Amino acid sequence: MTPDPASPTPPETDQAEAQPEQGKSPEEVFASLRERFDEFVDYAVYYLITRLDALKFAIKRRIFTASLIAVAVLAGAGAIITALVLLAEGVCDGLSDLLGHRWAGELVTGALLLGIVAIVGVKAVNRFITGPHLRTVRQYEELRRRQRERRGRDVTDRAREGESHG
Repeated sequence: MTPDPASPTPPETDQAEAQPEQGKSPEEVFASLRERFDEFVDYAVYYLITRLDALKFAIKRRIFTASLIAVAVLAGAGAIITALVLLAEGVCDGLSDLLGHRWAGELVTGALLLGIVAIVGVKAVNRFITGPHLRTVRQYEELRRRQRERRGRDVTDRAREGESHG
């Protein structure tokens, strides 16, 4: 069968690499293997160095980003604290003029600010801790109610049965 001239010819393979090394002495074979192993080690070292450098760069980038965020948070906190101090000072001055004594204005302003902080704290605890806890308790109670409707008992009944047998 003759090859089709329109079809591409397969690339010629290097006979020395395609077949085992024939006709070479063991020293030549080991020298060739040693050379290939050294080449592999060079490439492996290059790969590991590039991976290590990429890791170092990623760590530096994250540290830089965290530093920028920290500076921004500190600047924002400083601005908020300054604004609150100026607000408190203004309220204090206004109350001092109204009450006729500087100490009275400071006392009332301090009590107002402390009361506001307490109210906000209680609301925050209720919103972020107590509220989700109560929702979870209601969810479990609803699951137990459905179990009682379907099976005539719920997980707590089964747990009590296990305790009485054990």
